[in-house]
Amino acid sequence: MSAKDNVMRLWKERRPDIKSVAELERKMDLSNGIISKWKTKRPSTASAQKVADFFKVPLSEVLDDVADESVTLNKNDQELLAMFRKETDGMSNEEKQDFQDSLGILMNTAKQIVKRRRKSEK
Repeated sequence: MSAKDNVMRLWKERRPDIKSVAELERKMDLSNGIISKWKTKRPSTASAQKVADFFKVPLSEVLDDVADESVTLNKNDQELLAMFRKETDGMSNEEKQDFQDSLGILMNTAKQIVKRRRKSEK
């Protein structure tokens, strides 16, 4: 299932009172038309988290095939997600994406440093 399929399912199950996709997007503070793009494109973590928060479901239920029980967030993952959300609160979607990209670069650099340290310790 795509993220769009998951959002449509959640909408029908949990908020049938909302009459249109546009109204749903407004209530979640998402850009108009963004949900339809999620049929073929993965949403940003920030946008997917807005959906998860709105429907009060885990992020994995928005992003992943809900039949896949292997996808779970352990405590460390949840803490990292909470830190990301706290640090990006108030940022525009573009700023959040830049932040996420920079964080990815930082994590790759840290991974390389750890590998070098382990090699030098041997």
